[in-house]
Parts: sequence; structure tokens; C-alpha cells
Amino acid sequence: MSYLRAAEVSSPFPPFAAFREHFGFVPKIYLAQTLLPRLIEAEAALVEAVLLTHRALSPIQKECILLVVAAANGNVYGVTGHYQMLRLMGMAEQQLDRLLAGHRQAGLPAADAGLLDFALKLASQGASISQADVATARAQGQSDESILEAILVTAWANFLCTLSTGLGVAPDFEPREIRHQPPDWCAESESSEAGFGPYLGIVDNAPGSDWAALQEEFGFVPSLFRAQTPRLDVVEAEVGVLEALLFTGDLTRVRKERILLVVSAANCNTYGVAVHGQILTTLGTQPDETDQIALDHQRARLPEEDKALLEMVRRLATEPHAFGRSDIEGLLERGFSQTQVLEAVAMASFTTFLNTVQFGLGVKPDFTPRQIYRPAPQKKAHLSPPELRPTQREFAADPDAEAIAKVRRGDLDEFEVLVLRHSKRVYRTLVGILGNADEARDAMQETFLKAFQHLDSFEGRARFSTWLVSIASNTGLQLLRGRRILDSLDDDEHEPDGFRPRQIRAWTEDPEQFYSRAETRSLVEGAVLKLPAKYRVVVMLRDMEQLSAEETAAALGLGIPAVKSRLLRGRLMLREALAPHFDRSAKGVAP
Repeated sequence: MSYLRAAEVSSPFPPFAAFREHFGFVPKIYLAQTLLPRLIEAEAALVEAVLLTHRALSPIQKECILLVVAAANGNVYGVTGHYQMLRLMGMAEQQLDRLLAGHRQAGLPAADAGLLDFALKLASQGASISQADVATARAQGQSDESILEAILVTAWANFLCTLSTGLGVAPDFEPREIRHQPPDWCAESESSEAGFGPYLGIVDNAPGSDWAALQEEFGFVPSLFRAQTPRLDVVEAEVGVLEALLFTGDLTRVRKERILLVVSAANCNTYGVAVHGQILTTLGTQPDETDQIALDHQRARLPEEDKALLEMVRRLATEPHAFGRSDIEGLLERGFSQTQVLEAVAMASFTTFLNTVQFGLGVKPDFTPRQIYRPAPQKKAHLSPPELRPTQREFAADPDAEAIAKVRRGDLDEFEVLVLRHSKRVYRTLVGILGNADEARDAMQETFLKAFQHLDSFEGRARFSTWLVSIASNTGLQLLRGRRILDSLDDDEHEPDGFRPRQIRAWTEDPEQFYSRAETRSLVEGAVLKLPAKYRVVVMLRDMEQLSAEETAAALGLGIPAVKSRLLRGRLMLREALAPHFDRSAKGVAP
């Protein structure tokens, strides 16, 4: 069973012969792609390099990674297939059931259990992977070579999960029930801070036979491939997939690059957005349009059929449990051919593969990112895909750069200068969040202490002031959550909260102008402090601290649409509260 029709392939077809030799049968996931024999050949080469070539990891270790990642993704096709493979390799069914219930219960060696921890986090929350995760794997006895292999196998597991979902492939054996529970670290992912590496000690300038092909197609050799030079066989296979899928085919190159862009953004992969945004620019797309496609393709200036194509791959990447035949049929009804739809599904799947490899290696973008993508804070332990959190990058020089450099060189007096320079903004932000002056003063001390302790981690992707407000916001929000009012901060913006504006009278003057006047400042501050917390903090940062929507989104860990929605609702609440004071007719003054 598959959403797309099958086609005849030449017999004997070498990839199918290889699959029969290794697996004993041809998996349905490849039979479902017979419209593109060249793609099956390229995937078979990647299977050979990643799964069947054994160096640091054993076949059982690789299959265990594939199994637990498929279970974490809720992918029945993968769980069923890899469960069967591990049984054929001699693993007892009882141990396999424990592995599915939670790999820490399976009685695996500590190093193997730690490797599965790393793989699970990389597979489901790749944007949160950091140098610390790699350091932990090393401390548990893993070499850089074994970590690299684990990254590649995890990426392949994500590829198979996405591809099997997009194609609607039925399991090759009797389906297995999935009882896997998310590991404990998911609950702590909110506090993780990931950046760029590289995380492994890999030489990134070794010659490769495929560099010329990449140079010709991209105009440069992406650092993602250079970072894999210890496994040039894998790089060669990856380039083979690109040649079969991206560089040729029925879908245009621009459409495929848009898929790479949208799926990378959906996966919170800044590297992929930066690279493919730049490539789209060289192909004739304006940078602002590229930014809009990454942020919200539905609002981009694209034909409706192109928006439908991008919406399909976005849903496939971020909502696999809700994805189904109707998503595929929707594209077919819009005039896309079966081959084009297959290319789109495969392109989205391979984008997830590349994103996962990049997350694991920590490869720095080849171009300055126009947007930074971070995973959404999670309200509870689960493995749902992260919501897009784009943050517009600032290109203007940071006025605090010189002082920061001096502090890093040991001049502690310069940090006092930074404290004096930003204390008012930090204090006002915390008062706005907490609504209590004493708590705000305590939180301000904690904010500057955190900033000093973590100054080495400040990478300059935003202004220091924005980074500082972000720390202050997180500190304040943590205190609010400690008061058990989490729901008031994190409610879905689409859910009604009972507020409906009753007085929408025009103010005779701009409220921001009033705020600047001493005689009305306390009045406005008092009204702001009475707003519900989730609206109060956005109004404070946007209207009173004059942060941009992008800076506010970065500081609060929200999406820009959520910031705009909360700001509008907060302003309406504030307008209604202050209308009697600012309306001249209310004071007996004739208009």
C-alpha cells in the first residue's frame, strides 16, 4: 500500500538485488518509489555507506538506534521493520519489548544506553544539541568516530520515518505496538542552549572527489559536507542523492530549494535556512521574499499551487501524525504529477536527514544567517516537533561590543559600566513581568549575575541589550511560573480569554507620548501592571522598552505572530482602561 502508484523497473534492478541479499526481501519503502529508479539507486548507496559499512558501531548498535528513533517518532513502519531485524540478529523478544518501553530498562551496557540518549535527543530535538551533549557521549566512552556514525544513523532514521509517512507505506511485517515513553531529558529541554560547533574534532578541508560537483551546482562547497570528511564514502552517497533528487527531476530547482528552505525552518535549522536562502537568492529570489517563505510561506508572493506544495512538506515535517492521503491527493488535484509529488516527499525527507546531520555536528552556516531559529520552550515532556521560533538578526554594530571585549579580557570595571547602562531597562522589564518592585530588584541582581556567568556564551547574534532583556524575561517568567500561573502566560492565542473591548474610543493623544510625561507616567504604569502577565510583558517590551517584534520574540521565546497577537490584545485592554483618562470629553473638555 502507498499513496502513489508504482512503476515497472528493469530486471534485474541492482538495488533490489542488494536489498534481497542483505534484508532477504525488498522493503516496501523502496517499492513505493519505483517512479524514480535513479532515486532508489542513490538511496541504496547511502544505505550501503551509513548502515552496511561497519566501523565504530556494530550492526546491532545501529539497529537499536533505528528502532528507538522510529518509536520516538511514533513511526509504525520503522518500529516494525527494525524490531524484526534485531530479532534476526539474535536479540530476544523480551529485551526488544523492554527496549521499546524505554531503553534504560533494556539492560544495555552504559555506553550503549548513553549513545541511545544522544540519538534520541538528536532525532527529536536536534536544535537543542550542544557541545555538552557530545562531551557527555565522549565521557561515556564514545569516540568521535562512533559519535559521527551515530549522527549519520540517526539522520537516516529520521529520513526513513519522514519518507514512510509521506508515502503512506504499510509495514513489511505484522505491525508492532509502540509503547515507547519519552526520556526524562525532554522535560528539561526548555533550558538547553545550543549554538554552533563544530562539536567533533574533524578536519573540514580534506579533498573529496565530489567537491567539484558541489562547487558547480552550489557555487561553493557547503561546510556540512566538509565536516564529514572522515566518511567520504557517506559524502559521495549524499551527493548522489542530491544529483538524483535536487539537481535533476520534474520539479524545478527553485521549487526544491524552497522545500529545503521551508523544512529547514520548520526544523529550526538555522544552517539550512541560511544556505538555501542564499542559493534561492542566486537563483533570482529577493532576500525579503526568501525570509517570508521561511517565516510563513502562506503570506509569501507565491502561486497558490506553490503554497500548497510547501504546506504539504511543512505538515509532513512537523505534523506526521496528522499527515495522510488527503495531503497527497490535494497536490494531485492541483495539477502536480505523481512523480513531482514523490520528489517533494523525498526532498522533504532528505532535508530532515541533512538537518539532523548538521545539528549533530554543529556545523557553522556558510553565510551570515538573516534569521536565527530556536526550538520552542516545551510545556511538558513530549517529543512533538518544535514550533518555528525565528528571530531577525541585527546587523548594526552593537554599542556594547567594546565593553564586552574588555570584560572578557578581565576588566571587571567594564561590567559595572554595562550594569549602569542597562539597569533601568532590565528593572522596568522585570517590574512589567512581575508586577512587584521588590521582586523585580531581586530578579535584576540575578539577571546580571547570570549575564556575567554566561558572558562567554554570548555570540553576538543579537545586541547585548537584547540578550540581557532575554535573560531578564526568562528570570521573571520562571518566578511567575513558580507562582503557578503558567496558564496565564502560555495559553494559545486562539483561545478566548473572556476579554472583549467595550470602549474603543480614540485617544486625543498617543499613549506613548503621554507615557513620556511625568504627570501621566504613573497612571500608565499602573494600568500596564494590571494587565494579565502574558500581555503585560509584551506591551512593556514593545511599547515602553521599544524593542522590535523580532527582539521581543527572541527575548520571550515566542513566534512573531504570537507577539503581535498578544501586543494587539494588550493594547486594547490598556486602551479601554485608560480611555476615561485620555478622552477629553470624559474630563468635561469639549472636543
